[in-house]
Amino acid sequence: MTSIGELGDSVEGFPAGLAQQLQATAVRPLPRGTSPAQVFRVSSANGELAVKVLHQGAGIAPGQGLERFLQEPAQLQRIAKEVPALARFVVAVVGVWQQMGWAAYAMPYVDGSAAVTPTTSCSEARDRLRDAFATLTELGYARSRASAGGTVQPHDLAELRRRLWILQRHLPEELLDGRPLKVNGRWVRPLGPLMQALESDTTVLTRIRPRLVSYPVHGELDLTNMLSPSRSKSFTLIDPRGTRGYCDPVEDFAHALLSLTVVDRVTARGARLWRTAPRGRRPLLYEVRSVDPDRAPYARLGPWFVDMLGALPFGAELTRVDPYWRVRLAFTHGCQALLEASAVLSARRPPVRLAGAPSPQKLATIFCLLGLRLLEQAIAGSTTTDLPDITTGLDDDTRAIWRWGIGRLD
Repeated sequence: MTSIGELGDSVEGFPAGLAQQLQATAVRPLPRGTSPAQVFRVSSANGELAVKVLHQGAGIAPGQGLERFLQEPAQLQRIAKEVPALARFVVAVVGVWQQMGWAAYAMPYVDGSAAVTPTTSCSEARDRLRDAFATLTELGYARSRASAGGTVQPHDLAELRRRLWILQRHLPEELLDGRPLKVNGRWVRPLGPLMQALESDTTVLTRIRPRLVSYPVHGELDLTNMLSPSRSKSFTLIDPRGTRGYCDPVEDFAHALLSLTVVDRVTARGARLWRTAPRGRRPLLYEVRSVDPDRAPYARLGPWFVDMLGALPFGAELTRVDPYWRVRLAFTHGCQALLEASAVLSARRPPVRLAGAPSPQKLATIFCLLGLRLLEQAIAGSTTTDLPDITTGLDDDTRAIWRWGIGRLD
C-alpha cells in the first residue's frame, strides 16, 4: 500500500528538512525503476511536484553517486537556457538541493503515462512515435556536428566493462565464461569471451564508431521517460542521463528500441525461463518466453521504428554521413540489454516487488540472455549497412521447449 506522509511525518527516503522547505502537505513515493534514486509526488504550496532523491551509497554501479546524479538537473537547465523550442517538451527544474549524504531536485509533476504502452494500438503507437521523434530530431538531434571520437571505445561497451563485476557477483558463471550456449535457438558466447572478441576486433569497432554527435536531448530515452496525457500527441521528457556534452543520438534511439523489444515486455510481469543442462553433444540451452500477450505487438514495432527514424530528414542526413548507424543501433541495443541486467542488481536496497513481478536476479538473467543474443546478431550483421537481426525469440513457438523437456525456472 502506498504510504502518504503529512507535513511533520516521516516518509522513508524523503528528507524531513526538504519536506519543510517545500511546505509539503503530502509526500507519496512513486513506483521505482532500475535506478537507486527514488521519486516522490509532493503536494506543496507551489502545486504538485515530482521530487527525485538519491542517498549517498544507494547504488553500487559506477556513475550512481551524488555528483553524477546532479548532472541530471544541470542537463535540463541547460536545455531550458540554450534551446527554448526543445525545452517545451522537456520537464522543467524548480529546485536543486545537496546536503550531507543526499541530493534532490524538483520538477512539476507530469500527469500522464508513457507515450506508448501495451494498451496503445499499433497504429496509434506509430503515430505517437513518429510525431515525437520528428519533433525531437528537428529541435534537438539535428543540432549536430562531426564526431572527433578517434579510437575511443564505444560508450556502452566501456560502461559494460566497468559494470561487469556486478554481473559476475550475481549471475551464473556459465553466462559469463566458458563454452558457447544457445539462447532461444541461437548460438551465443558467454559475456566474457564475447567482450574480449569485440574489444580486439578493430574492424567492427571502427565500423560502429559514430561519425556524428548531437545536442544532448536525453541520453537514456526509454519510453517510460516520455510521458503523455491520454490520447494526446503532446509529450514531456523526464529523467535524462545527465550528459554534459554532445553525444551519439543512436544511444537514445537504442533505448527506445529496447523498450519496444525487451524492457517493457518483461519488467512488469516477467517472462518464463527454462534451462537445460548440457549433455553429450547437446549444449547448454536457455529458453525465454513472454507471458504477456498484450505486449506481443511491440515486437512488430521494432523494425518499423528503425525504418521510421531513417525516413525522417535527420535520419536521411545520418545515413549520408554515417551509413553504419543502423549497425551501431543494433550493437547498442544489445549492450543496453546487458547494462539493464547490471542496473536491476545495483541497488543496495532493492525496492519492494509487486505481486507476480520477477525477482532482480531473474530479471537480470533474462536481460543478460537476451542481450547476448542481440549482441551476437548485431556482430553477425555488421558487414552491411542494413539493420541486423533484432529479434529476441520471446514469441517463438513453445513446442521447442517441450521437445527438450526443459524444466521451468522461476
